[in-house]
Amino acid sequence: MATYLEALGQPGVAALRLESGNTEEHPLVVADEETDVHLVFEFTAIRDVVPALRAGAKFTVFGYTSGGFVRTEPMKVKGFESKDGRLFGTVDWPEQIEVKQRRASFRATLRVGMEVGVYLRSSDHEGDETVELQGDLRDLSADGCLAEFSIYDGASKVLPNQSTVIELYFPNGRTLELMAGVRHVRTDNDRKVLAVGFEFQNVDQELHKELWNFVKEIERESSRSAGGGDNRTPSELFRVKDPETTKLGRRRSHDYPTPTAKRLATIAGYLDSQMILLKQEGVFDPYQLSVQTDHLLDLLKEDREGVLFALHCLYRESRWVQHGIAVAARLGDLLYSMKVPHTVLKAATAAAMVHDLGKGVINQDIWRATTLSRPMYLDMQDHVPQVLDAAKKIKWLAPAIRDNVIGQVNERLDGSGYPQHLKGEAIGQLARAAMVVDAMDAMQRSRPDRAAVHAISALAQLQAVSGRYDPIWIERYLNRFGRLPIGSLLKFEGGVLAWVVGLDRHNRVERLRLTPHKNHPDHKLGELIQGSKLRELGSIRDVLVVDD
Repeated sequence: MATYLEALGQPGVAALRLESGNTEEHPLVVADEETDVHLVFEFTAIRDVVPALRAGAKFTVFGYTSGGFVRTEPMKVKGFESKDGRLFGTVDWPEQIEVKQRRASFRATLRVGMEVGVYLRSSDHEGDETVELQGDLRDLSADGCLAEFSIYDGASKVLPNQSTVIELYFPNGRTLELMAGVRHVRTDNDRKVLAVGFEFQNVDQELHKELWNFVKEIERESSRSAGGGDNRTPSELFRVKDPETTKLGRRRSHDYPTPTAKRLATIAGYLDSQMILLKQEGVFDPYQLSVQTDHLLDLLKEDREGVLFALHCLYRESRWVQHGIAVAARLGDLLYSMKVPHTVLKAATAAAMVHDLGKGVINQDIWRATTLSRPMYLDMQDHVPQVLDAAKKIKWLAPAIRDNVIGQVNERLDGSGYPQHLKGEAIGQLARAAMVVDAMDAMQRSRPDRAAVHAISALAQLQAVSGRYDPIWIERYLNRFGRLPIGSLLKFEGGVLAWVVGLDRHNRVERLRLTPHKNHPDHKLGELIQGSKLRELGSIRDVLVVDD
């Protein structure tokens, strides 16, 4: 019963109806609950029904939850309390509720910031080797679950099996092991994940009870976080016991080539969840955006060169996530070098981080087309207002910075940009900086209509279109990152391949990491080359482009 009542507590779910025969429905907020003792409702927004309730009128609370239609028995308010201008009323815990759906089908969905690891173990169907796969739990019921796995992690070795061992790992260290069969698999190429539905097998009464307790706690924490982290007691399941040893999520299992890349992957996980949140609810999580922006700026301050190289190690992420982190890191680094106030630096970096997530929300056929019709081109521009509308709800994000970095990043000084076709002085300085950083990164990523180019070519293309980009910001970009920036893949006259990982104060190549292949940086990175060893490599024969 507690789970269903907590589900009613999610914003916009619950409604109140008086038992006096009036069929009018009033939106209601479940402010708090103490299982088997009482419920606390907020009546601030519906004070017109309060006189009747004070006089002893009975009412029912109902709503449609993920577990079905839920309705309480008739209740009476025991007492009212005013606090900080808000009005609350307490009722006794109901003896029964009506649910028009069986309990096992109740599916608790994890919200942003709720991380539960999923591990699969199975014998390779082509041999005797044990295959392990790590993913993220997305929802859980007493019958099964939905999990996501990276399309790069060899999921095909496990998922075809009729049954496999599945383990759930919660932040506080609790685990649960079950047998499960695959019911369906959906490929999300844009987010580069496989969404897999599992059906649990051989679930006895004791295990069913334990599963249901987990479902209840997930729903409770989801309901609490949906309300902005209110005064309801947090679930113990989601209290991280040991951040160093807790096994959570697919990104924790990936073998990133550098420690900084692994840390940057946590920001990628945040952005991926924000793209889902934008699609489902049209919002961003303002608190997490602040936290992750601070995280990125701290990483830049601590290991600038490491961050700039790590941007090339996140190839498992969706293109919008990779692009968002890259633009945020380089714009933040560029502004940091100019000693802008921290409030401006943080707001601009945050806006850059989410500026393109709207592209993951609109019609994905647009991003697969080699040419865009006029209607498709206009539809493509919708990603800007999508993100702007969500960003307007972030109170700490200054409107002027938000509008510059998100609203104007696609404008051009000659009026050829979108969505407002602004020209010249109508475009702000932060927008001028952001459009250079944005265009430089975009041209180094392949699209269906054109191949990616390396940094030297991208810079030349920007300089060639006179009047479109601000030459002052192009020059500042060049002075900060150099013609052969960190993250360039070089081929030397002897055939040696190496990544640029460090530049000197004149932006000349100072440090390299050898690599045996032309792919993205991975665990096969070789020796660090600098000093006299650098000269032994000879002349640079080519600057290579990694194909996504």
